[in-house]
Amino acid sequence: MVEIAVWWGALTGLTVVLISTVSPVELLVAATAALGAAVTARAMRRAAGVRWRGGRGAARAVLHLPWAVLHGCGTLLAAAVRRPGRATVRRTTVQQGTEPGWAGVVLAASPDTCVLDMPHEDDPLLHTLGGRPGPAEQAVTGAREQR
Repeated sequence: MVEIAVWWGALTGLTVVLISTVSPVELLVAATAALGAAVTARAMRRAAGVRWRGGRGAARAVLHLPWAVLHGCGTLLAAAVRRPGRATVRRTTVQQGTEPGWAGVVLAASPDTCVLDMPHEDDPLLHTLGGRPGPAEQAVTGAREQR
């Protein structure tokens, strides 16, 4: 029930924010639609057998994300102005206990990094414009050296 309540609250809140003027009827429709979406989201998660696991490093990665985006924008801008000489395709290793789903999203959020493949849960294949790991990658990998 907690999961449904969280989904319902987030979806209702998002809908209310996106509506320019909220009338009682629109609020009722938003709350009803959000409840249906919340029940469906929980049912889909359970059907897929997905469980929350591997939150290690998530808070640190989220805190580093704004800096990673700014750093990535700078790297991308520099690569657009001059030829990207340090673009690499390499494999890295995420921290043990890290959920690959959120790790891939955090890694791909930086404009200078693209997650090409994640064949196993702990070794994403990345295309990066910079030669060194950026802030988000350091947070997800625990600042370990790449193989």
